[in-house]
Amino acid sequence: MEEVSNGIKILKVLKQIRDIMKQNMKYQFNKIDITGPQGMLMSMLAHHGKMKISDLSENLGLSNSTVSGIIDRLERQGLVERIRSIEDRRVVYVSVTSEFKKNAKEQLNEIEKKFEDMMNKATPEELNTIFEGLNTLKEVMDRNK
Repeated sequence: MEEVSNGIKILKVLKQIRDIMKQNMKYQFNKIDITGPQGMLMSMLAHHGKMKISDLSENLGLSNSTVSGIIDRLERQGLVERIRSIEDRRVVYVSVTSEFKKNAKEQLNEIEKKFEDMMNKATPEELNTIFEGLNTLKEVMDRNK
């Protein structure tokens, strides 16, 4: 039987982690009728206030067109709104609506608390190992860009 390469082992673990997080988020976000990516975007807006689409894209690690599509769907649901800059009409900001603030902010806080609770079960040493490992992986990958 062939030995599995280190790269494949790392990818498998990352996929398992992503699947666990995705499943947790899916369950929580379904409660407020949004998808995981929509929830991540909403959470970012809830914390940072209005943001440009390009900034959202960068922070979420998604293309501008993908983020724009997510915003389109959220806008149809009445959860976000696009706001043109007064200084430069080419700049478009996105912010959560007052409707969202009334109804869903509590749900997003619950989702974030659940993830925080999960991380709080780790010892300081485990958290340090996780941060070091993830930062090392990022450094290795950055060298190969």
